[in-house]
Amino acid sequence: MSSYSAYSGSGQDQIDPFDASDGNIWRKAEYLGRYLFAADFLRPHRPDLVADISCGRGYGAAELAAVAGRVIGVDGDQSLIEWAKGSIEKDNLNFLYKDLNEEELYPDIAEGSAAAVISFETLEHLLDPKRALSQFNRILRPEGFFIASVPNVLSESADGAGLPRNKSHKHWFNFSSLSRLVRENDMEVVYRLGQSWSRALFRREQQLCNAQRLNGRLSDEPIMHRPEMMRWLSYVAAYPTVEDVDGSYSIIIVAKKNS
Repeated sequence: MSSYSAYSGSGQDQIDPFDASDGNIWRKAEYLGRYLFAADFLRPHRPDLVADISCGRGYGAAELAAVAGRVIGVDGDQSLIEWAKGSIEKDNLNFLYKDLNEEELYPDIAEGSAAAVISFETLEHLLDPKRALSQFNRILRPEGFFIASVPNVLSESADGAGLPRNKSHKHWFNFSSLSRLVRENDMEVVYRLGQSWSRALFRREQQLCNAQRLNGRLSDEPIMHRPEMMRWLSYVAAYPTVEDVDGSYSIIIVAKKNS
């Protein structure tokens, strides 16, 4: 899942970086950038099983399938699961419909079987994030990795009643609250990362356009929406790093389950 009201004002929650009809390249680059990082991080560990929770259309699960023996993409939207099944063909990639608000990952994913669980922009949407973390912990093997992101509360906006303006968000997180939730489920954060460069570039582009210093935005160029250009932009401007994490829209963590 993804929430980028900070970029688009729309509160759109399903993002596909390779969908040319979505004009916001900064939002798409950040979402793809998280998966590129996850795949690069996991590659030397040669994971045999990775679960991608809230996989959407499955493009991120496909990236993970290039470095894992097997990937299971999970989403609570049946139409997205069917789209992914019909659009992505990889022998080591399967898709599973599960509503994490009501259903359990186990036994469809065996206890202690996953080398890594990926969950980007998901926990803020769930009624009970603690229950979800308990499920992730159950399917993770000892010393398995949990790689996740949530919007930083400092980047969120509230309505007149003080509730999230994006109505699909049920919770706000800062690094402390996310870390506490992880620790309560037998995991420890080993890295905190952010994507501050892309957010800064988006804001700078917006300022220059408003000041009429630029005649158009990068997203106005059709070439920028080609898959190869989206990958280039994601690596160059939206790849998660440990630098300036507070300037990032999302809090990104790598956690490790205790042995």
